[in-house]
Amino acid sequence: MGLGLIAAGIQTDITRLIDMMKTGKIVFYALWALSITGISKAQEQSLPPGLDEYVGAVIHAFDVPGISIGIVKDGKVVLAKGYGVKKLGTPDLVDENTLFNIASNSKAFTATALAMLVEEGKLDWEDPVIKYLPYFQLSDDYVTAHLTVRDLLVHHSGLPAYANDFLLFPPSTYSRKELLKKLKNVPLRHDFRSVYAYDNILYVAAGEVVEAVSGMPWEDFVKTRIFNRVGMKNTISRYSTLKDQPNVAYAHARRDGKLEVRERYFETNIGDNGNPAGGIASSAADMSRWLITQLDSGRTPDGFRIFRPSATEQLWKIVREMPISKEPEWLKPNQKNFYGYALGFRAYDYRGVKVVGHGGLLTGFVSQIAMVPEQNLGVVVLTNQLSSGAYWSIINHVLDYYLGNEPFDWIAGYKKELDSSLARQDSSRAKHKPAIPDPTLKRSLSLADYAGAYRDQLLGRGVVSVVGDTTLRIDFIKSPQYSGLLRYFHGDLFRLIYDNTDRGKGPFLTFVFNADKSIQEGRFVAEKAGEGSDWSDVVLRPEKSAILDTAELRKRIGKTLAEHPDGRFAYALLDLQSGDQLLYNEQETFHAASTMKTPVMIEVFKQAAAGKFSMTDSLTVYNEFKSIVDNSKFSLPANTDSEGDLYGRIGSKMTWHDMVFRMITESSNLATNILIDQVGAKNVMKTMRAMGAHEIQVLRGVEDSKAFERGMNNTTTAYDLMLIFKHLAEGTAVNRVSSKAMVKILKAQQFNDGIPGQLPKDVVVAHKTGAIAGIYHDCGIVYLPNGRAYALVLLSGNMEERVARETVATVSRLVYDYISEIE
Repeated sequence: MGLGLIAAGIQTDITRLIDMMKTGKIVFYALWALSITGISKAQEQSLPPGLDEYVGAVIHAFDVPGISIGIVKDGKVVLAKGYGVKKLGTPDLVDENTLFNIASNSKAFTATALAMLVEEGKLDWEDPVIKYLPYFQLSDDYVTAHLTVRDLLVHHSGLPAYANDFLLFPPSTYSRKELLKKLKNVPLRHDFRSVYAYDNILYVAAGEVVEAVSGMPWEDFVKTRIFNRVGMKNTISRYSTLKDQPNVAYAHARRDGKLEVRERYFETNIGDNGNPAGGIASSAADMSRWLITQLDSGRTPDGFRIFRPSATEQLWKIVREMPISKEPEWLKPNQKNFYGYALGFRAYDYRGVKVVGHGGLLTGFVSQIAMVPEQNLGVVVLTNQLSSGAYWSIINHVLDYYLGNEPFDWIAGYKKELDSSLARQDSSRAKHKPAIPDPTLKRSLSLADYAGAYRDQLLGRGVVSVVGDTTLRIDFIKSPQYSGLLRYFHGDLFRLIYDNTDRGKGPFLTFVFNADKSIQEGRFVAEKAGEGSDWSDVVLRPEKSAILDTAELRKRIGKTLAEHPDGRFAYALLDLQSGDQLLYNEQETFHAASTMKTPVMIEVFKQAAAGKFSMTDSLTVYNEFKSIVDNSKFSLPANTDSEGDLYGRIGSKMTWHDMVFRMITESSNLATNILIDQVGAKNVMKTMRAMGAHEIQVLRGVEDSKAFERGMNNTTTAYDLMLIFKHLAEGTAVNRVSSKAMVKILKAQQFNDGIPGQLPKDVVVAHKTGAIAGIYHDCGIVYLPNGRAYALVLLSGNMEERVARETVATVSRLVYDYISEIE
């Protein structure tokens, strides 16, 4: 069909297409004709003859709803065009700006980001990963110590292929750091730097290195330093934003021989934690600009340079050789003689020339790029169906034209390959006999006895509950995409039925018992022997100590506090994500001790923000104050102050910031009195009331013995302290900038036996303690590695300080154990 005929009949064809879509009858070979956006005569002359018809034949042969293609030659885009539809059953046509998941083609962007940082002298390819990620650890200490930045990109670490992909596709709610820390539990399957075994998780680590070195999240770095400068105006680096884009292709995959739209792919394909490995979505137009930039050694189509030729040499140089398979006769011209992995790219030979490329696959999408450096030629094909034959048929056809190769029927060759694969699958399905339940095999326990919390070292916590007479349910707290019903089969065997039906059929869960018939573990098994499964390594062990809800948390805390019947206690917990609170004696008044120093800090920053002084202005250090009782003078003894250095600086100058820092981090009483003297206790109280803290009393500084004798003391409640730290966490204590500065000071706290005492080292706490005879408090904000945070206030009285600190630390750990498992 010629271009003139297509243009003349486009309206009729669209009408026919819409009618066919309404009846569910799609003729794929017609779709390519409807998405023509027009090409110039210059473009037409430089393209393979009849390319539109050829792409139409590919669409028909491989049952692909939509394809977008970019071709670049000699620094120019000769084609950027869409064919077919974005979503089966709709008339919405693919164009050159339609976004497709490029999946693992994202890896080249991660590698390029690192290459740019190497050029800037901020890291070296041979630097050990632990130089930038000190927490990074593999199961072998030698490999941990010697794994380099380059090693992250070339799939020869020794990890098994696709290690821990189970948590990336579909996404879990673990943070990148949490995902990487799980690698220490994965046994290495190969010798270090010996075997090619493809992985995604180490590209997640590479993304974390980019952030550690540049100070920018990976997503921001590639957007600002690559996309924006290359001119990739529609490309996104955060997969989570894909659903909000106006021009997006939908995922399609086969089920029971029928092509279907995967409606839930936005939430199930990949999460933002996997972005450095496969989260980018781009278009033919934008990817064409990327190919031009790569082929011109970092020079963008607009003449800007984002990296130099030396970086290209590193990015394209083979580091790890890859296995070469023998091509069948029907694909013989595709036979490779060399094949290897470079940095985010693969390099191989095609019919006598070197090609640099990569592919990408996410459920419902496959993509491929191919660059021929000696011809200054690049091709990108993006599809919304899992058909590698479609993109290879197009790429090889285009390369053959520009290279002057003898034509070959790639469509027939790859169609034969596809048909052979489908025939093998059909044969396997025909031979497969589904398992049949045996009614003579009875359960060992009542349904309720299977219920409870379990833990796997990879998936984390799974909670089994009863939902019917013969059905259980399992919820994976950090991996909700695997949650579903456990439908009883026979014996102690249950079939997992995923909530997400796009995931297909789940495995069986069987329980193993101890001699006393208590559950030892749960294991997932395939329907028939010999079937491999990601589930085979999942072992669910009962977690008796699990805290599943606030009722259980309150019970556990109560049990801990009951060990000290003479003590007084109050606590206030605020989940800063959900807003949920857990309170106990929250309005009971306690002597504030040094917790009152946080309100003083807030007042200092408030007055500084109002312009009364700057935090870098200086104060003279002095040690003479007036009692609030009768204005009589008193001084502070150095030997009872937790920070003594300030006493040696009396008469000298010190900045407001330094004074606040000492007051909070070392609980300096002298700094506190000077600051209260300067900003006024009444102003502190006024600010607290404005923040909603109506019960806090900040009447005076420290060591005012006359006031103490008359009961004129600083007091607080757990609830009011919780409100103060809520404002600090949310950036509303004075303003966002001031709140951030105050939280930074609180994070530098030197007294860490309370709230942080029993927490993991990677948990960050911004807090302030307070202690006098019979009193010990701690209050602050707890930041978890997964990004979650909560405010916690723990007050105690009538206890020896050492015991109180231990009790506070124990309660803090209980709270952490509960909050850290919330999805």
